[in-house]
Amino acid sequence: MARGLYGVTRKAAGSVDRWLRRVSADPAVDQAPPPVEPPISADLLDLLRHMGVALIRSGETTTMVKDILDDLARRYHATEVHFFVLPTGVFVRVQDSRGSAVDLLEADSDTLRLDQISALYRLIDRIKQEAPPPADATAELAEILTSPQPTPVWRLLVGNVVLTVGLGLMLNPTSTALLGYIVLGLTVQLLIMGADRFRLMSTALPVLAGAVVTLLSFGFPNALGGGNPSQLLVPSVSSLLPGAMLTNGSIELATGSMIAGASRTIYSFNKLILLAFGVLVGLQLLGDRATSVAPHPGHGLGWWTPEVGVLLIGLGHSWRASAPPKSLPWLLVVLYAAFAGQQVGTHLGGGLLGSFLGGMIAVPVAYLVQRARNAPPTQAVFLPAFWMLVPGGMGLSGVSELVTKNDSNSLHILVTAVLTVLAIALGVLVGSGLVASTRQPRLEGMVEEWLGPGENQRTTGSSEPGSASQSSQ
Repeated sequence: MARGLYGVTRKAAGSVDRWLRRVSADPAVDQAPPPVEPPISADLLDLLRHMGVALIRSGETTTMVKDILDDLARRYHATEVHFFVLPTGVFVRVQDSRGSAVDLLEADSDTLRLDQISALYRLIDRIKQEAPPPADATAELAEILTSPQPTPVWRLLVGNVVLTVGLGLMLNPTSTALLGYIVLGLTVQLLIMGADRFRLMSTALPVLAGAVVTLLSFGFPNALGGGNPSQLLVPSVSSLLPGAMLTNGSIELATGSMIAGASRTIYSFNKLILLAFGVLVGLQLLGDRATSVAPHPGHGLGWWTPEVGVLLIGLGHSWRASAPPKSLPWLLVVLYAAFAGQQVGTHLGGGLLGSFLGGMIAVPVAYLVQRARNAPPTQAVFLPAFWMLVPGGMGLSGVSELVTKNDSNSLHILVTAVLTVLAIALGVLVGSGLVASTRQPRLEGMVEEWLGPGENQRTTGSSEPGSASQSSQ
């Protein structure tokens, strides 16, 4: 009986073994499912993420960053990509019938130099024309972002001094303050360069700069300021004023980008408050010496000082921001156009109208400039106009007076500064609407009809500063 049971067991085991072999040999069972391919290549996804961060650092609004990324994705025939852009990073969402995936890349707060911005937009133009392999474009973008500072240290120092003197000639054109502008402009640039090397100093730079400038201005009021030390403060810290950030924040709030606009605006006002806190620290360290300085009327240099101030602003900004070669004339064209619009508006209806016209005129002029041969991109010549138009000094002065004196008039100064920034932002929106590719009739189309195709016409014509289109935020 045992032998019979053993035989039955062997037969059963053999049957099971033969069945398993047949099943394993079945092609339908043996064939593995094909791997799931991503909707777009990893190289293209990497390019779009890094390009979005670079555009944020170039000073573009989040709406325009999203539009440019959409154009680049369509150039590579990727239609299932969606972007959510913030001032601190870019979210990329890829979706198809199999599901969706989200990737992101954080953005640094440092602003690109003008030469890097020009190279960035040249790369965007090349991508739209040639669509090179995404990996090659990403490598070229990395070279742009990591390129060394082309401007020598001495020119950076001289550039900030010239910039400070230029703004001083626009705000306080007195001969007695020229020495103060030179000394304080040099001091602030040294602090900026030190902050680039030491992280802790970078965090406290607004407070440190405000305190040092105040100590020098009020500690040597007659030697540096001709008896008017308070008039030295704003031109001296002008390179730290968040003019472009304030205007971009106002534009984003006006166009519905609430998260981006609110974050930029709060960041800008926080920087103004830190500068004002530094001024307060300097005044408290001086004690009675600061309050004992009596205002002294300065001697004006003449009617021509604001015009010369604009020239010095353009020259100084091109040096300290490393503008690309041969871009200074085009930068000055935009600056003088914005200044002329501001002056005309101020004479016709006051400062708010002047700010509106200055912002409105700067955008079409920046677009016309890029049509010329070897002209820099629109954004590279428009950013200095942002900074020149925004009267950040009014905001800083108002915050300082609120902190030190609790004077109701300083609150009026703050409100005026906010309204001025809003007027500039509205002007930029209107100017962008004139040249935006999504609106009819378009200034761009009229210019093309009247003047013919430009020698340096770019494919990034839709990336004018500012935008009236809605973003996804």
